Amino acid sequence: MEENTHQAIIPSKNIVDKIKKNKSTKIVKGEPHFYMDGDMKRLSTPWSIASTRAKMIDGEKLPPGVILDPAAGSGVQLLAYSKELRRPSLGIELERDIAELCAANMEINSEEGVHRLLDRILIGDGTDAENAITSYWSSLRENGNNAQPPIAMLHLDPARPRDAQNHSIEEMKPDIRLVLKNWSKFLQKGPEGPAVILDLSPRLDSVQRAAIDGILETSFPGSPRTWEWLSQGGGRVDRLSVWLGAMSSNQHRRCIRMGRKNIIAMIEGLDDEIPSIISFNKPPDFGAWISIVDPTLFHSGLHNVWLKDAVTPGTGCNWIRTEGRRPLLIHTDPLRDDQNVQGFVVASGKIIQHRLTPPEIHTIDLVADSVSGKGIGKITLRCSLNPDIHPTLQRRLDKALKEKKGERAFMIDMEIFRGGRRQDLFVVCKEK
Repeated sequence: MEENTHQAIIPSKNIVDKIKKNKSTKIVKGEPHFYMDGDMKRLSTPWSIASTRAKMIDGEKLPPGVILDPAAGSGVQLLAYSKELRRPSLGIELERDIAELCAANMEINSEEGVHRLLDRILIGDGTDAENAITSYWSSLRENGNNAQPPIAMLHLDPARPRDAQNHSIEEMKPDIRLVLKNWSKFLQKGPEGPAVILDLSPRLDSVQRAAIDGILETSFPGSPRTWEWLSQGGGRVDRLSVWLGAMSSNQHRRCIRMGRKNIIAMIEGLDDEIPSIISFNKPPDFGAWISIVDPTLFHSGLHNVWLKDAVTPGTGCNWIRTEGRRPLLIHTDPLRDDQNVQGFVVASGKIIQHRLTPPEIHTIDLVADSVSGKGIGKITLRCSLNPDIHPTLQRRLDKALKEKKGERAFMIDMEIFRGGRRQDLFVVCKEK
């Protein structure tokens, strides 16, 4: 085994001076500054997500050692772990330019402490664990530190093709199998196994997730794991990760609704099958409630866990729609006013009007007059409309209702079946 196949960079003022001549910093008010190029600004984990994830880790469950990221990129996530857990960090990057950026970010964001003397960025292959750890220890020794710290925790966010809908596990770089296999001997293991977090494409389907489960079981047999789906409220899954061993909770799945900086709601449990939906042969009754919920509830399979907490005993409820960006629940009574319930609710309100046609440019004034007569002063179009004209319709509706006094409402679309024929129905709900 040859030593020093990876070149070690020590975070320092010199590397910062080199980087800041050519790179700008990404500045977000109230957050640390980071040096980044164009692609990094687009691909790096937002600091709010990175720091929230770090705060979820119980530092007491981590064994002694270094936090490793074998595909560190800009270093945002690695730095979040290091700052929150006050642990030394080891990042590895194949490309020199990116590795130097990461080292500069580590220097400008590091807090004082003895553990900072163990921080390093290595230029080299993140899957080559033997040579990487040898180069790391050699760099420490060359700077007067004879310690050989083990790896306490491994975080991996592999790069994937731009077309994330169709990629395979084999297209992720670095190779997940090789990273876990080669680093396993250097990972400290507690009663629940090693501490590993994989940050994956949010579009992985069930077959691909099963393949990841197989890799993890082969690498660390019997170690518990928790799959996590995270939403920022845009009608999609924004982050998918799996937390292994000491990083796992006592549940197999977790669903998180994230705000701008903090977690709004979180539920855990076992996944369940997608429920059947109710078919309507007439418009739903006035006074019934309709709620739009975050689709991550269904992606995670935790819709029933949420529903059990959401409805009070005796409440009648059925799913109208379980797919797409706006799953719909109809119910007889308001949902419970609980943070972990309401955090996954996009909008909820009582049915006050049925419409057989969608809003159109030439009918927008009629729509405004009609809802105004129901005491509505603001309505949000939460229905499937032509995306080319949806923003225009919303602006014109806002303008038409600008001088009207009243409550807030939203409009959804649903299907009804009359005489065996499908018909679109547009329903206006006054918000809670």
